[in-house]
Amino acid sequence: MTPADLDGRVAVVTGAGSGIGRATAIALAEAGAVVVCTDRDGDAARDTADKAGAAANGVHLDVTDLPAVRALVADVTARYGRLDVYANVAGAVTSRGPVATVTEDEFDRGVAVNLKSLVFGCQAAASAMARGGSIVNVGSGTVDAAVPGLAAYSIPKAGVPQLTRSLARELGPAGIRVNAVSPGYILTAMTGAHFRDADDARRVVEEQSAAIPLGRPGEAAEVASVVVFLAGDGASYITGQVIRVNGGSVMPL
Repeated sequence: MTPADLDGRVAVVTGAGSGIGRATAIALAEAGAVVVCTDRDGDAARDTADKAGAAANGVHLDVTDLPAVRALVADVTARYGRLDVYANVAGAVTSRGPVATVTEDEFDRGVAVNLKSLVFGCQAAASAMARGGSIVNVGSGTVDAAVPGLAAYSIPKAGVPQLTRSLARELGPAGIRVNAVSPGYILTAMTGAHFRDADDARRVVEEQSAAIPLGRPGEAAEVASVVVFLAGDGASYITGQVIRVNGGSVMPL
């Protein structure tokens, strides 16, 4: 990608306050886009915007508040006159536990954050993309591999590829491309939050790395670069695809 690839484009990134979302917002800005950085932590979103440069701004947004998502998209199109890229990055492990014990509230929360917000974010974005555009949904390595103890996270995340494929067929005639990025083991604040201490962190990273052909965890910027590619004209004939950024840890046929 060159800095001019997204010149004149307007992008929205959810979950831009940290991790993959922050890296994506910064990468889109470096590629020339005007970027609206959103996060439920408004201060973190604004900090990302400061790092992304003058063409970015940060906004508080809870992606589970569907009227707020619609209002955000309306505000962006009113302010800039267009919306070209919508990166659905926001997601979270809202609870832990197996399918056998997950509560209704825990499951509903997981679905709201990790799937429902993407469905209606896509809906709002598509309605605003009068010139065509690119929607990129960020999934998870759990779309390919069962992970015990993450029922409220992994089951909703498994719906992201199907959402992506369905929308790609429905929106293709309008010139809107829809793709997904499925990150593998990426070192972010979300993954790091589960380490007990430095020794535990080293042990987990070593164990994970041993199962990855490239022999190491990924970095948020490596996922972000794929989102930028899918957002730009270099991916003009790519839609309905799930791009796995996982160091080779999973290689589905």
